[in-house]
Amino acid sequence: MRTISDNEFMQLQDLDVNTKVERLANVFTPVEFDARLTDLRTHGRDRGSFKPFWDQWGDKFLIRPKELTIVFGSRGSYKSTVVNYLIADWLMAGKGRAGLISYEMEPEDLLIMFIEQMANSTDFTDDFAAQAMTFMEDRLLMIDEMVDSPHAAIAKVNAMLVEGCKLVVLDCLQRVNMPSNDIDMERQFVVELTNLVRKHDAHCIVVHHSRKGSHTDGDNPKPVIDDCKGSGGLIDNAHNVMSVWSNKKKKDLMFKVDSGYNPDEDELELLQMPDVLIDVKKQRKHFFEGTIGLWRTKARAFHLKNQRARVL
Repeated sequence: MRTISDNEFMQLQDLDVNTKVERLANVFTPVEFDARLTDLRTHGRDRGSFKPFWDQWGDKFLIRPKELTIVFGSRGSYKSTVVNYLIADWLMAGKGRAGLISYEMEPEDLLIMFIEQMANSTDFTDDFAAQAMTFMEDRLLMIDEMVDSPHAAIAKVNAMLVEGCKLVVLDCLQRVNMPSNDIDMERQFVVELTNLVRKHDAHCIVVHHSRKGSHTDGDNPKPVIDDCKGSGGLIDNAHNVMSVWSNKKKKDLMFKVDSGYNPDEDELELLQMPDVLIDVKKQRKHFFEGTIGLWRTKARAFHLKNQRARVL
């Protein structure tokens, strides 16, 4: 820490009071953060965090307040389904209100998905549907639009945060009309979202399509971080980045098995593999980066290999 000389100190003392206030706008002394420091030392950095259904390693990946997460993957990778199930899991865990800004699906289709996920069944009763709708009534906020401007999308996120949502999902960034390859605008968009979640002590997830992988892994390459479109503006300013990859060979084989096909020994081994891989590629507040395997149910819920999906 630099020491202020006597001469500099006298010059500061001679400053007009109004000038000092104007000059110090949004600048604080350490003592003004004393309460936040005490809270951090007492409760730790992960206070108020949510442990997702996929975290088989303890607390190595958490949905933390004041953070923004980018989830990316190719089309058909189940990235939206995984994130929507995360919302359902959040609600069923009693973590509070959530907001979903989905430009990908109609609201009624999303509600059907949420009810199936909460029941972990596609054959739910009318009574269960009514119970689930009552449960979601004051816990979930949604929109009914299929495309937006960057300013309007930011305004919707802010409105949901003001309404008390502690988790807000924006799905997906491609439906927010930004000029192609405008890294500066993408960076500013993410910075504004980050400022909002810090202000409201919340978490925001942005779903994003990936480029077609240029690396070799057959016709279904696992995404790398550079596959995230506009990666410079997005990756640098997000707290967390993860990709979602769907095991399409297994999915195709399961269709054949459901139609009466008898799999051979190698195919039986394939059927034991995860349906989806989540790859944590960046965490600003934790050292862990790695892959998580998930199994998908017919109700579009997800679980770890030796666990069952949460139900309402």
